Amino acid sequence: MDSNELLTRLKICCTATRKILIYSLQFNHLMRKALKIYRTRHVFVQKIYVLSTIIMVLFSFPIISQIGSCTSIEKSIIYVSSLGTGNFTTIQDGIDAAHSGDTIFVYNGTYSENIVIDKSITLLGENKNITIIDGRGTGNVIKINADYVTIRGFTIQHSGLIFPNAGINCSANYTIIEENFFNNNLYGITLHRSSNNTIIGNTIQNNDQCGIYMSRSSHNIIDTNIIRQNTYNGIGVYDSSNNNTIQSNTLTHNDYCGINIRISSQNNIIDNNISENNIGIHVPSSENTIIGNSLSNNNIDIDEELITPGFELLLIIFSLVMVLFWKRKIVK
Repeated sequence: MDSNELLTRLKICCTATRKILIYSLQFNHLMRKALKIYRTRHVFVQKIYVLSTIIMVLFSFPIISQIGSCTSIEKSIIYVSSLGTGNFTTIQDGIDAAHSGDTIFVYNGTYSENIVIDKSITLLGENKNITIIDGRGTGNVIKINADYVTIRGFTIQHSGLIFPNAGINCSANYTIIEENFFNNNLYGITLHRSSNNTIIGNTIQNNDQCGIYMSRSSHNIIDTNIIRQNTYNGIGVYDSSNNNTIQSNTLTHNDYCGINIRISSQNNIIDNNISENNIGIHVPSSENTIIGNSLSNNNIDIDEELITPGFELLLIIFSLVMVLFWKRKIVK
């Protein structure tokens, strides 16, 4: 919801509550007139007046409460402007002043910051092409530690180059990362022990490792992103990252894999357009679903690991036998 829509809802809310109060007072006024006319003859009218007064008071409390909530909606938008025309000039100051549930609206400009989000907020950029958060080549550009965070409408660039630095490094759940542009980071987005997130409608390109990297993260949705020209993988799914859905993305010109799945299972790879990568999709022998993808002009479209059950154990036994063999040979 943008600021204009929020202000419109505020006006509608306050107008409606004001009308209800007016109607209640008018009805009470009529009953008082009736009471004056029939005061000596109609006890029933007195009872109606008392009852109507009680009803008006009872209805007034939630109405007044609703008016208060309208005011709180207006106060929940914090404006950030690098030119000094907002409440704050830095995004981090806006976040620090916010409460959970608040919205931080950031006007166009370049903000050279490393941001930490530790509360459930919505962070909105005015225009993703010219509302820029620049990490200055150090650390994470944005670090998310709180659940239920939404980030929309930014260019996010120039993270540090030490693992796991990223444009957005997320260690939380129920995050929405939507309609952003990631460029020139170590990783575009990293999820670690992070579940039930949605990454949708972003452009993620020219990052030194993966566009999106997941580790021990499950039940995430990666949908309708453009992921291209990353030095390693477009999307890397690692270390028991299970039950994720990767669908309707365009993955192209990534130097290693479009999608690289390692030691992870029950992932759904559906209706993606994967082209011009070294390997289109790398999948382990464990169960993953691959349906409806368009694969073209990759050196290898689908690279499946041919690891039989117990292969790792056999490899260990073989290594021990070879060690013993060489020891005996040296002794002789």
